[in-house]
Amino acid sequence: MPITDSTTSIDTTKRPFWLNPQYGFYLPVTLIAGLLLLFPTATLAVLSQFTQFFLDYFDSQFIQFSSLLLLTATVICFSPIGRIRLGGSEAQTEFSFMSWMAMLFTAGMGSGLIFWGVAEPVYHYVNPPAFLQQSFSSVPGALAITHFHWGLHAWAIYAMAGLVMAWFAYNKQRSLRVSASFSADKPKWLNMIDLLAVVAIIFGIAGTFANTIALIQTGVEQALGLDIGSLAFRIGMILVIAALFTLSSLAGLNNGIKRLSQFNSLFMVAMLVLVIALVDPLNTLQLTLESTLHYIKLLPQMSFGVGEPKQWSQGWTVIYLIWWIAWAPFVGPFIARISKGRSIRQFLSCTILLPTITSIIWFSAFGGSVLTQPYASTIMDAVDQQYTLGLFSFFEQMPLGALLSAAALLLLVTFLITSADSSIYIASLLTGNDTRDAKILWSIILIAITIALVSINDVDLNKQVAIVGAIPFTLVLSLQVIFWIRDVLKH
Repeated sequence: MPITDSTTSIDTTKRPFWLNPQYGFYLPVTLIAGLLLLFPTATLAVLSQFTQFFLDYFDSQFIQFSSLLLLTATVICFSPIGRIRLGGSEAQTEFSFMSWMAMLFTAGMGSGLIFWGVAEPVYHYVNPPAFLQQSFSSVPGALAITHFHWGLHAWAIYAMAGLVMAWFAYNKQRSLRVSASFSADKPKWLNMIDLLAVVAIIFGIAGTFANTIALIQTGVEQALGLDIGSLAFRIGMILVIAALFTLSSLAGLNNGIKRLSQFNSLFMVAMLVLVIALVDPLNTLQLTLESTLHYIKLLPQMSFGVGEPKQWSQGWTVIYLIWWIAWAPFVGPFIARISKGRSIRQFLSCTILLPTITSIIWFSAFGGSVLTQPYASTIMDAVDQQYTLGLFSFFEQMPLGALLSAAALLLLVTFLITSADSSIYIASLLTGNDTRDAKILWSIILIAITIALVSINDVDLNKQVAIVGAIPFTLVLSLQVIFWIRDVLKH
């Protein structure tokens, strides 16, 4: 049964996607996916050069833009605007608070926490940037940088993208599409806005998909003691996971995405509690508090310009912030779709603060714990060799390591399914076509781009390609916020 929503104006006509008037949405992305499959090395090189140009010339601007969104969200929360309810004063919530938070969090960055939970803090500890060496103690400082990449700025991007779309959909009775932020009349030229959003979504998810496949491969290899580092294995994993997320997407928001999100959240909490209990609860608490203080101290320094060395800042901070922008047209309308009836204050504060706190605890429990244990040097060597080796090398040193490794692999797969099927749902929503054929087509395009990425199998390259669509979408998001501010001030 196709998902219907009075605010989305989705065309559920039973006709082949190639006869749909929205066909223009598919053609550009399909062409890029085809080039990536046929000429992966050359096409990825061109895309990488495109992103590197913007990293070189606009790195500070991307950081300042995300900081401006965070400041805007903060001001809104403390202003009378925060009392306004999305959907009007009589609007009722569709999902419970816990279901709402579960879907929000797992769609936003679930598998990324598992991938980088050990690898990123360890990397920053071993290779600290100049400003970290000068002003911050080592372990809490490495965690603080990680918190910056995964904390308030990231979720402010998501929150503002979602707020704008929820406002125009529920308070102005427009469709739940990016283009609806600019006009209620839906002129055809606005389809280009939605196309930019879909491109950002597909490339952002594909980069995450490829990185997660690399981590799954490492986990399976270490669990079985085998060398299965072949392209055939990676493609096989992609196809299996793709079949699962396509089925989940076809099942709809309540039957597929909601239930998987709840499972992921509960399983993730159980895994976090087990790791904290097995390592050292008091040490984790201390690292959480110390790294949070370092994070607060670090915020002004990292929020308004590129740190030194510039190459480090571009490769980590700037790419991360653009990556969150890449996910904004996906996470934004998704959290807007599930947030009707929430006040703007609750929407912004919960969307920004609760996932940030969870991320801080997660990185402190995983990466922070590693750096304070006797086997820290072993994990450092593993991460220095390959990012994907960090997590499972950590589990090898722990009691119940095999159980934790199996749990991590299951979580990676289910998180990936949740994020991918949510992205297919949103791509269908943004293109105005919720038919089965349309969802299958978006799945095929996502699979094709991911296969091209795993054929190269370079985590850093995946990060660069993931932000291809986000670079032009940054301008769209900034204009969305401006149009929203102008509209809400008239309210």
